[in-house]
Amino acid sequence: MHITSLVTGALAVNTLLIPAGGDRVVIVDPGGSADTIIAQVRAMHAIPSLIVLTHGHFDHLAALVSVAQAFPEAGIAIHQADSQWLGQGAIERHLEFFRFLGAESVVLRNRDELPAPTTILAEGECPVFPDGAYWDGWKVIWTPGHSPGSICLLNEHEKILVSGDTLFCRGFGRTDGPGGSMEALSASLGKLALLDGGIRVIPGHGRETTIASELG
Repeated sequence: MHITSLVTGALAVNTLLIPAGGDRVVIVDPGGSADTIIAQVRAMHAIPSLIVLTHGHFDHLAALVSVAQAFPEAGIAIHQADSQWLGQGAIERHLEFFRFLGAESVVLRNRDELPAPTTILAEGECPVFPDGAYWDGWKVIWTPGHSPGSICLLNEHEKILVSGDTLFCRGFGRTDGPGGSMEALSASLGKLALLDGGIRVIPGHGRETTIASELG
């Protein structure tokens, strides 16, 4: 499976365009550089069916407003535990969060009201498109720790894990922000360690790795 990866936004997020059957594509973590994301989707002659957020932190959704406006047919999916980062009043919560981290400029660049989610992701489930079709081959793994609603996306047949900020090459997501928990992240990493070691890991930042390289 060929997955297009674009490095976007102020914090160099890996925005992914994942084939989803036919002309469909799923956009994962539109972290910024909206014009680049939109242009790439159109160059692929693809139809975005879903925008999936691996978690709700603003650096992973800074381009969401523009991308959702460009592709209004696409649903917006996030885990329930991070759903407060979308919808009415969410932008102020983002500003408060990044102010705590000393990086409020990440949010101040874009103060547009964020859309509400259309799809709630849950452990073990296959994401569903707005027309009711399933994203065949993919399932959600709930991996709290970096945030309460962090998730990974697993395709066992293709041996691919989209890990968001749960697992990086030679590292893992920070847990010192509001809602973070090292205890929860350790349990989540333990869950991922049970996967096939040959699975390709595409993280939210940085280069690709494998389960065995990080957790073997």
